[in-house]
Amino acid sequence: MNRKHETPYLSVFSPDMKIFELVETAPSLLSIFSRLDITLPFGDISVAQMCERDGRNVDLFLIICSMHVDSSYRPTRESLHIDMLQDVVAYLRASHRYYAEHMLPHTSQHLEKILQHCDELSRNLLRRFYDDYSRYIVEHFEEEERCIFAFADSRAGGVADCSILDMPHADIDDRSNDIASLIFKSLPAAAPTQLRCNTLEHIYALRDDLRRHTKVESMVLRPLVEMYIKSGDDETL
Repeated sequence: MNRKHETPYLSVFSPDMKIFELVETAPSLLSIFSRLDITLPFGDISVAQMCERDGRNVDLFLIICSMHVDSSYRPTRESLHIDMLQDVVAYLRASHRYYAEHMLPHTSQHLEKILQHCDELSRNLLRRFYDDYSRYIVEHFEEEERCIFAFADSRAGGVADCSILDMPHADIDDRSNDIASLIFKSLPAAAPTQLRCNTLEHIYALRDDLRRHTKVESMVLRPLVEMYIKSGDDETL
């Protein structure tokens, strides 16, 4: 379909794009397909056809893709609609599972390869630090699930205001940087450079993906929750 109005997503994306073209433009988007468990193969279908097949909102899907590939991208309020709410919550939930079941364990595997080259004190210190970091992230996800996401399942008015959306995220970023700093500065020289660099790449990839996750919460979820609350207020007028 040809859209005559300004699209709410990056101009390089379009509902008419073939899925292969979308991924070829930005291969990092494969992680979104993975976390949403989108069925392959795609054949020659377009983004719009895939979203229609899977019951997804195409504009929201492309907004999320845009936020994933361009850290400066900001969706406008006008581009968001209340019927996107449950879809964005489903995406954020899927991302929680993706981090907890894939990214955190995968990074841990790389870390363990480094620890084989460390003395016992360094092994215990870094393993405990990473375990605490992983536990903190998972507990943060669980709190979001309880306090923010549950209401969207039933639209039962479980949120009175948006204050619960003000959960702190900076500590996650700080802890990611602390682990990276520890690997850079404090591990014994016996830890091979290649293993050290591989682990740092995964830690930074996790940190950056969590940053994008936070932006989706603040720039997409929060406005949609505000719309939802306002729609309930309007109905009582």
